[in-house]
Amino acid sequence: MLQSFRTPVIRILLALGFFLSLVPARSANAQFNGAIYTVQEGETLTDIAGYFHTSLNELLALNPIANPDAIAPGKVLLIPGFEDLSGEIVRMEMPAGETAHTLAGAHAMSDALFTRLNFLTSPASLINGSRVFTLTPPGLVQTRLQLVNDLTSLELAACAGVSPWLAAVANDLPAPWQLQQNDTLFLPGDPQDPARAPLASLLPSISELRFSPSPLEQGKTTVIRAQASAQTTLSGELLDYPLHFFPNESGSGFTALQGIPRLADPGVLLFTVTAAAADGRTFTLQQQISLVEKNYGTDTPLQVDESNLDPAITEPEFALLMEIVSPAPPEKLWRTRFSPPSTTPDFITSWYGRLRSYNNSDFTYFHSGIDYGGAASSPILAPAPGIVVYTGLLDVRGNTTIISHGWGVYTGYWHQSQIDVSVGDRVETGQTIGMMGETGRVTGPHLHFDVLVGSVEVDPEDWLNGLYASVGE
Repeated sequence: MLQSFRTPVIRILLALGFFLSLVPARSANAQFNGAIYTVQEGETLTDIAGYFHTSLNELLALNPIANPDAIAPGKVLLIPGFEDLSGEIVRMEMPAGETAHTLAGAHAMSDALFTRLNFLTSPASLINGSRVFTLTPPGLVQTRLQLVNDLTSLELAACAGVSPWLAAVANDLPAPWQLQQNDTLFLPGDPQDPARAPLASLLPSISELRFSPSPLEQGKTTVIRAQASAQTTLSGELLDYPLHFFPNESGSGFTALQGIPRLADPGVLLFTVTAAAADGRTFTLQQQISLVEKNYGTDTPLQVDESNLDPAITEPEFALLMEIVSPAPPEKLWRTRFSPPSTTPDFITSWYGRLRSYNNSDFTYFHSGIDYGGAASSPILAPAPGIVVYTGLLDVRGNTTIISHGWGVYTGYWHQSQIDVSVGDRVETGQTIGMMGETGRVTGPHLHFDVLVGSVEVDPEDWLNGLYASVGE
């Protein structure tokens, strides 16, 4: 905040005596001259020196410590290079949906100070989960809001009962007119002030956004949790797949599920989440997030009929599959972990994600599900409640059944000798839906079991282990 007082506009305002007492300011710590950092569990002085691009000797010169090898959590340190600042440096992970600008504003920091504190060459390089540092002045209370279409900074300030000039000070802006549409604004003062009440109905907002797992992993189901008002509609996009958000059963927040393709390129990617009010106003969050490689191993090379590799056969069939599993029905039908679809659940002949070679090709294919061995005509069981959305004979997958479990989650059963359900049937956990067989592209009788989330084939083992049993509750 103190840094923002140096702009010409603010100096003029101060000279005129405007709102001096209303602006929260940093108070110097009584015991320290400079920014302080509290040692966290597991950190060493070498770690802390590395955080702030200083040397161990410089850190010890400012903080005489009898035994540097036995630094205890809770120890307060002065940080070299930041003696001109006042406040506590706090380590955190970059929250989902934040940018360097919004996180700086949340802690009354200028963009320049945030960049300096984090030694950033480019603020755009921050990704979800990155280690970042903020400097929090004592006693700061602010409300976070989002500017949306057709709402000016003047209108926003009027609704909140705050001077637009004061809003400019709190956001390190020279003047109110520099506030941008779809930007994030921080207003000083008590967020519980009744004068702020009209804002809840005027502004769509996303107060919290969390990814699990983070970073994203190849072949895994990603759970995206968001906090927003009940009147807000959420949508988004990740890896070019649309995100479908549904209200949690508790009435608090929203959840979206999205599969990450097994062969998606590791690296940094962009996700987008949009909040829309009933009147059409929108606010969009964009942020980078990391995707890491997952090693699933390889299968023994296979020899198959070349016709089964013909794109003229495989691609239309896959397109049909994607069309069937693209809807995301709003009713969530499962309540517990998925049960094994086979009466011999330990008889697994191939796991999800293993790279494959067909007819001496490179290992550019992968196994999209779990193969259960068994005799022809062994029963196939529904793993969870659902609605049958497809039955039929396919060239590659043979006799096929597909079940929708709601929220864009589907299970598929390939190579059956017999199908015992029809489209539209509601099935329950443990119900027999067909028999194992060897129809389609196979080398023997078995069940190929797929789990698809957001039109992506994901690791079924996670669903069988109950990782998503209570999601959305």
